[in-house]
Amino acid sequence: MDALQYRYASFDDCKALAWLNLQLIRDGADTGPTDPVELRRRFQRWLGSGRYRAVLFSAAGHLRAYALFREHAAEIYLRQFMVLPNARRHGVGRSAVELLRRRIWPAGKRLTVEALTANPAGIAFWRSVGYRDYAITLEIDVAQHPPAHDIARHGARVVPLRPT
Repeated sequence: MDALQYRYASFDDCKALAWLNLQLIRDGADTGPTDPVELRRRFQRWLGSGRYRAVLFSAAGHLRAYALFREHAAEIYLRQFMVLPNARRHGVGRSAVELLRRRIWPAGKRLTVEALTANPAGIAFWRSVGYRDYAITLEIDVAQHPPAHDIARHGARVVPLRPT
């Protein structure tokens, strides 16, 4: 693999970042809108707010990966990270994380990333570069399950509880 180079993404890169994020969503490693226009607008909001920064990684003049992160006072939250499919299994992801840790992110901050449980390859990658399990986020998808106050309308009987 050629040496990995990086640069901070600019507002002009939002269209490319949207395309990369769409690949991440299609890979099943992220959830979110799949409309490229909405994804571009989302990146414009993130980068325009000044709260998020994106980094593009390339080798031999070709884009290989990207990262989107937010820095807090004591933490760096890596919101998105993706290596393009043709660059996977060649050390690109590991090199990109090393660049983030050694050259981009300040030392001494807690580093966090979330990985979908349906993405075991991603979870294995994050563990291999030093991240450890910390928490599990559980959810109820309201699109598939009615909120609790709608249960009575769906045939369930609600019985008030009395202290014993």
